Amino acid sequence: MTHSILVLAIFSAFALLLAAVAGGGPLSAQELITPDLNGPDTPANTIFRLENEAMEQWRQGNPMRWVEISTDDVVYIDPGLATPVVGTKAYREYLTPLQGKIHYDASDFVEPRVALAGDLAVLTYNYHSLRRDADGEMQRTSFWNTTQVYVRRAGAWKILHSHWSYIGHRQPAAILVPLPVTAKPVPLAPAAAEIVALEKAALKRWRQGDPEGFLALSVPQVTYFDPILPGRLTGIAQLTEFYNGMRGKGGGSAAVDIIEPRVDIVGDAALLTYRFLWAGLDADGTVTARSPWNCTEVYDRQAGQWRIIHTHWSLIGGERADGGV
Repeated sequence: MTHSILVLAIFSAFALLLAAVAGGGPLSAQELITPDLNGPDTPANTIFRLENEAMEQWRQGNPMRWVEISTDDVVYIDPGLATPVVGTKAYREYLTPLQGKIHYDASDFVEPRVALAGDLAVLTYNYHSLRRDADGEMQRTSFWNTTQVYVRRAGAWKILHSHWSYIGHRQPAAILVPLPVTAKPVPLAPAAAEIVALEKAALKRWRQGDPEGFLALSVPQVTYFDPILPGRLTGIAQLTEFYNGMRGKGGGSAAVDIIEPRVDIVGDAALLTYRFLWAGLDADGTVTARSPWNCTEVYDRQAGQWRIIHTHWSLIGGERADGGV
């Protein structure tokens, strides 16, 4: 995917209505909740307290709290990974070398929001670590897009999926990305196959310069992360404006099929994760550029139709554009 940097602004209520109509008619509301660490024990507040507690331990050198509050089948993505980490055993092995090595003074969660879909919840925020400089002033030292998908199992909320990427990141000059080659697609359950088919259809339109496939699937309160953006987009109006700048710009590109799609169905909600390789072509079909991507999509079945409530795109091996960490 190639994008153009746009100035973000809120559309009018009329534009919001048009976007909903373009998506196939009125969609049911997907409330975005601002969590409160000191509030009552609502699902959103409970989830954010779990997140804050794990982050407090992380910044003081203990990464293992993340494992403790994750499901056995957790899927974890960050810029240092060519493939996702799957399962708590692999997650623990990945985090073990970091024990005692992460230390900073405070956390800054920017506009955390929780979208609830039954027993699945999506917590999104921009995250900054804070360090005190020589003058005693707090300075931001890291800049992240964060997606945390929680699931309620046996009455307890746990992380099913984590997707971390740098705000404003770019592709490195070279990266080794293992791509599996299979003779036949892995069979999917009917609901999972339906979601993957919707995603593939939207991607096909995207490659032709038409973002309407994704807009049509997205709910009015959709949240969205993308490498070039300065933070999260919130709502179909912002997403529509962003996508409008890309109309007609996908021609002359091709992409391989979705790589290793994984679908977790939770009631009327679903988590889709996959990798994706975009290739730019010249007139004779020669590949001129490639970029490998991670994608997280959270779907919710509303009025019998699957709709996207959250999207997180990141470049595999993405680097901070300004060279920071």
